[in-house]
Amino acid sequence: MYIWSRMSCLLAFISLILMFGCERYAVTLNEHPVYTPEPIYSGYQIDDPGFRNCVKQALVDGKIKQPEALRILNCSYAGVTQIAGIEVFSKLTRLNLSNNQLTDIEPLLFLGDLEQVNLGDNPHLNCDQVKILETLLPPPGTIMSRCH
Repeated sequence: MYIWSRMSCLLAFISLILMFGCERYAVTLNEHPVYTPEPIYSGYQIDDPGFRNCVKQALVDGKIKQPEALRILNCSYAGVTQIAGIEVFSKLTRLNLSNNQLTDIEPLLFLGDLEQVNLGDNPHLNCDQVKILETLLPPPGTIMSRCH
């Protein structure tokens, strides 16, 4: 009886280690699922390859399961030319898009939780849109750009 009890405890311990140590992997026993991790969010549509790759990496690194969970995004030096599709990440608070080739930042005007935005070194940026974005950020929100 004592041996069975110890074996049960050992098996339970090993199962816990496998589930938490391998949280990215599905665990099966005799081809029956024991644990299936929730997938990383992938329901976005982004055409710009640099921006798409940056967002994908941020979602993986942060283990983001829902678009609202992405709060900080750093896509500096990512070769981004357009940010269409960012709207799905409606709870972004900090965004770094510096050192890219952006011209149009209109999608940012619809992100109501933004507090900090870095748009520095985007030489063709539409300064009228930057000024509008500045008025939408809650105090003490900050925008860094060449438009100041």
